[in-house]
Order: sequence, then C-alpha cells, then structure tokens
Amino acid sequence: MTDSSFPLKRALKLRDLILLNIVAVYTPGTISQTMPLGKLGLLVWAIGMLTFMLPYAVAISRLSAKHPREGGVYAWTRMAFGDFHGFVCGWCYWVNTFLYVPSVFLGIVAVAALLGGDQTAWLNNNPTLVTLIASGALWLSALLHIAGLGQGKWIQNIGAFGRLTIAAGLLAAALWKLLWPEQAVANASPQLDIDLWRKLSLWPFALNALVGLDLGSAMSEEADTPQRDIPRSLMIGGAAVAACYLLTYGATLIIGVGEPNAIYGHVQAINSVVTRHADQGFLWIAASVVLIELLGLLGCGASWLSAPARVPFAIGLDHYLPRAFARVHPRFGTPHIALIAQASVATALILVNTWGATLQEAYLALLGGSIVLVMVTYVYLLAAWLKLDQAVNAVRVKTLGATGLAATLLAIAACFIPPPAVAGITGFELKIIGSVAFMLVCGLSLYALGSRGFHRAFGE
Repeated sequence: MTDSSFPLKRALKLRDLILLNIVAVYTPGTISQTMPLGKLGLLVWAIGMLTFMLPYAVAISRLSAKHPREGGVYAWTRMAFGDFHGFVCGWCYWVNTFLYVPSVFLGIVAVAALLGGDQTAWLNNNPTLVTLIASGALWLSALLHIAGLGQGKWIQNIGAFGRLTIAAGLLAAALWKLLWPEQAVANASPQLDIDLWRKLSLWPFALNALVGLDLGSAMSEEADTPQRDIPRSLMIGGAAVAACYLLTYGATLIIGVGEPNAIYGHVQAINSVVTRHADQGFLWIAASVVLIELLGLLGCGASWLSAPARVPFAIGLDHYLPRAFARVHPRFGTPHIALIAQASVATALILVNTWGATLQEAYLALLGGSIVLVMVTYVYLLAAWLKLDQAVNAVRVKTLGATGLAATLLAIAACFIPPPAVAGITGFELKIIGSVAFMLVCGLSLYALGSRGFHRAFGE
C-alpha cells in the first residue's frame, strides 16, 4: 500500500526478472579486477559462488516466496529485527547505489573513450566531459524509469543481451586462440606478483560481482506473480551468471591481457584477438564490441538506479524518510521522488569523485565504498533469513546461512585493503572511510528525525 491513491503498476514478467538478474549481476569488468590472481582466480570465483552466492540466492528465493514485499531486504530485516535495524539495512542498501551507480556510469565514459582509439583516449583525462557524459547517461536512465517501469525495463533487457554477447565474444576469442594460436596476438598472462595481503583485497570485488539477485525482490509489488516468478528467475538467472563468470574468466586467462584495465579489461581481451586481423577488415568487430559493452553498462546502471529506489519508497511508507518518498506518480505509477533523489545524489558524487582523481582511481574508490555498505545489507539479509524461515532448524540450512555470513564479513574487512591497481594507499583509504562514515551519519540522523516524525519536524 502507498500513501497516495495511485498504485504501483505491475510490469515485470518472468523474462524481465531473469534478464534483470543477468544485467545486474554479470559484470565482466570485475573479471579484469581479479585477473592478478591468475589461475587461482577460478578457484576464488568458485568459492565465492558456493560460500556467498548460493546462500544469498536461497535466502532471497525463500523469503520472496513466503514474504513478497516492496523493498525486499529492508522489509525482511524490519520484520525480523525491528524498525532500527530495518532502517540501517535499507539505508545501507540504498546509499550503496549512490556510490555504485556513479562507478558504472563512469565506466561508460571509459569504454566510450575506446571508440576512436588514440583520437578519443584523451576523454579519460577531461573531468568536464567525464562528468557531462556520465551524468547525461545516468539521467537518461532515471527519466525513462520515472516514465514507467514498463518502458525503463527495456534498458535492462537490452543490456542483458549485451552482456551475454560480450560473454560469447570472450569465449569465441579464446576458442580462436586455442585453434589458431599462431594467428592470435601474443599477450603475457597475468602474473601473481602481489603479496597475499593485496590478493585478499580482491575478495570483496569477486563477491560484489555476485550481488544483484535481490533487485527483483525489491520490486515485488511490481512483478506479475512475485511468489512464483522471483524464485524461478533466481534459479535460471543465477545459473546463467555463474556459468558466464566461470567460463569468461577462464577465457580471459586463455586470451591473456598483459595489463588489463580495471574497467574494460574484458573488452581489451576480445579486441586483442580482433585487431590482429585489422588488415582483413575486421576492425568493425572491435567497434561493435565497444558499443555492445556500452549497452551492457547502461543496462547495469539503469537496473541499480531503479530497483533500489524502491527501498526509500518503502522506508517513506514507514515514515522514517520524508513522506514524499512514498509518493507514486499519478500517471506513470512509479516512485518518482525516490528516483529523482537517488539520481541527484549520484550525480553529485560523480562530480566529487571525478575532479582531482584519475578515472580509474575514482572508479575503484567509489566501488570500494559501495561494497562495504552493500555487504552490511547482506549480513542483515542472511540473518533475517535464518530468523524468519521456519525451516532453519535443518542443519543444512543453518550451515548455508552461517557460511554466507562468514564470507560476507570477510569481504567487509578486506574492503579496506587497497587493490593492486591503486597506487595512492592513504588517499584510497580516506575516500572509502570518509564516504562510508558520512553516509552512515546521514542515515542515523534521518532515523532520529523519522522517529520524532518528519511531519512534525518539517510540517508535513
């Protein structure tokens, strides 16, 4: 139920939920972030899927089937542990997107700079254009979702096919190199030249690449049949994501990229094979790969911009955020105020984190801060599952939940270890700690105001 007489519109079918899982979770850019692990990375990805993704997916599936609620993890945590913990969980989930969404749209600029080769490479180092392009793409996504989930969902759907095409491209490039090694470009394989401490810093990036399966549950009241379709979409979409990660990580190892970029190393891998045949007119394939990757990034950014906005919408219904957040657009049936607020803050953070830093370091600092907050959310999710699910007496389920909690807590601790791609350790640490602390203080201040009543504090 909403605070207005305008209901949310049910626009998500099983197909849309499956594609949402794929575009939100399968982020091939994370492959390049974990490439310093080399062949060990395959084991790390497999462990991450067994210790985090599996418990996380089972928790969402069971809770969605029993308690389909708009707001997803926020609603479940509130049911299990009360208003305060529900707010902290929901706030961390929501503001995670303040930090993560800008990183995705900054990635769009970095990939767009590849389109013209050396002629457009300078774009990475121009803060004004970086800000304009990233913000423009972000607001395009926001406006389409404000105009209706039925319209906005097509950005995610097209982006999902873009992601699957990139996965197919990586597999094809690896196969080409295996069958005709003398015709493929020779690249150095990633080397394990970092110490164990810095390798541990890559664990959160691997786990963060596996989150997003909960986005569909956050929009439960906008799905046609959430109790049936969300668990089914998790099974199909989750299996597709796991297969894509394992296969494309292995493919990237076969292709070999000497110094993979943390944002678009997978694009480098495909095009390193394609450009070997530039004299045969194959350069159009390289340009197509870049364009397809842009579609995938746009779909990913749109999914993480739109679905988490349902959390402040639900918190607004409970009056711990201003009542305006619970408003539904009278024509489009969307939580437009929450979407506008989220896009506005994300735009501001693009400005703050782009100026004075290289694009890659801004991307990694934003991503690191977002991982801390989102992992706090999943600690709550797993704990709420263990409390709310009546089947938790089974040793198997308790073990699964405890394993997921241990993997998640380790990821939170490892977030504060700078990854190998970052040179300025002190600056990196300060950005993460500062952004996380600031967001938490803001959230607790809002909770205090909400406890007293926003309608009294602001005359609503």
